[in-house]
Amino acid sequence: MPERNVVSWTVMVSGLARAGELEEARRVFELMPERSVVSWNAVLSGYVKNGLPDECLFLFNKMMNSGVRPNETSWVTVISACASKGDLQLARTLVQQLEESRVNLNFYVKTALIDMYAKCGCLEKASEMFATMKDRNSVTWNAMISAYIRGGDVQSARKLFNRMHAKDVISWNTMISGYVQHGQWTRAIELFKEISLLNNMKPDEFTMSSVIAACGHLGIIEFGRSLVDYIAENRIPLSLSGYNSLIFFYSRCGSLEEAKKIFEEMPERDVFSYNSLISGLAANGNGYEVLKLLKKMKNDGIEPDAITYIGTLTALSHSGQLDEGFRVFAMIKTLTVDHYACMVDLLGRAGRLDEVMSLISEMPVKPHSGVYGALLNASRIHKRVDLGEFAAKELFELEPENSGNYILLSNMYASNRRWEEVEKLRKMMREKGVLKTVGSSWLEFSRENSSVCLWRSITLPIG
Repeated sequence: MPERNVVSWTVMVSGLARAGELEEARRVFELMPERSVVSWNAVLSGYVKNGLPDECLFLFNKMMNSGVRPNETSWVTVISACASKGDLQLARTLVQQLEESRVNLNFYVKTALIDMYAKCGCLEKASEMFATMKDRNSVTWNAMISAYIRGGDVQSARKLFNRMHAKDVISWNTMISGYVQHGQWTRAIELFKEISLLNNMKPDEFTMSSVIAACGHLGIIEFGRSLVDYIAENRIPLSLSGYNSLIFFYSRCGSLEEAKKIFEEMPERDVFSYNSLISGLAANGNGYEVLKLLKKMKNDGIEPDAITYIGTLTALSHSGQLDEGFRVFAMIKTLTVDHYACMVDLLGRAGRLDEVMSLISEMPVKPHSGVYGALLNASRIHKRVDLGEFAAKELFELEPENSGNYILLSNMYASNRRWEEVEKLRKMMREKGVLKTVGSSWLEFSRENSSVCLWRSITLPIG
């Protein structure tokens, strides 16, 4: 067998790292009689690609202390590790080391820095870095668009997107998913319709998953089904996240049989798969089915999370299964304010309002509007004006512009013929400029094989 040199050793380490055999890669790396910067990079990138940023940063420090000078690839890798941690102080330390090293900041390094600054919550620095770049490719543009979206500035992201001359599918996906993440579902669908008209651009799984999720949020089932047909006709392979978006879509649109069919046919499932179906069943009050699903989830070795229990408690509340609700509530290891809100709703629907007040007073966290909203609704149902007034007072502080809270209390007063109180509430709403939303809806119709969606919302001042 020929004697190994640094190249053959590095090839072995790189192959092991790419295969995810990181312990073996590190063992072989430590056995190397000499190491080049490429050898170090092989292990560093292996750690980052396998979601081990701390190990990458530790090894990078060892590399610096050993006297090996990092190259551009080394810096891109370690910057990516820092970005995944989202630690701004660490990012600043790393940038200081980078400046001291006087390495050439090519556009790969600068693009990595844009991503790091964005993920560490420093959008201004990311924007400054982008502005200094003379040579930009689609990766750089996409990184900056993503940075704006991550920082919540969707408008600036769209302006930058519009300036791009050579958009790739990642550019479109980044912008569409950004709209979905920030609740601008109509804009996501509108942008998708633009990409569907381009001959040189084909939507992929990520595109379709994002737009289908938008349809789920808006409850527009026919257009969503046309997207599902497109996936089938174009044989777009779906990953786990793609299947999850379908379950979410069908569940949110109330098409539970189709959601359950997708769930059963999935090659694998995760907590998001279960949560999407549980939430859909919960909205329709299928408490017994949700309990079966929760049991199956645990049998499959998938640990329920906070969202799972919120969906389960909501289902039990809607189906009036009080005892099961207490049993599930007792299972939750880390209770959040949302879990308490679900129990307030469960007890409130059952008319046990005194127990609701005891639960609220004993909460280890400060109640939010969901807690008081559930109490207000229960007070209305069971004609407890005293508790309704208490809940409404808290809600007026927490969400002063929510007209629904004023209207619920006003309706309670009206049902008890307390007209003076009704007029006082109306006056309060006028003085605060609270607007009453009369109604809103999606209109969906087909014309020449295309689905058209219109949003109609009517908001009126209180007269």
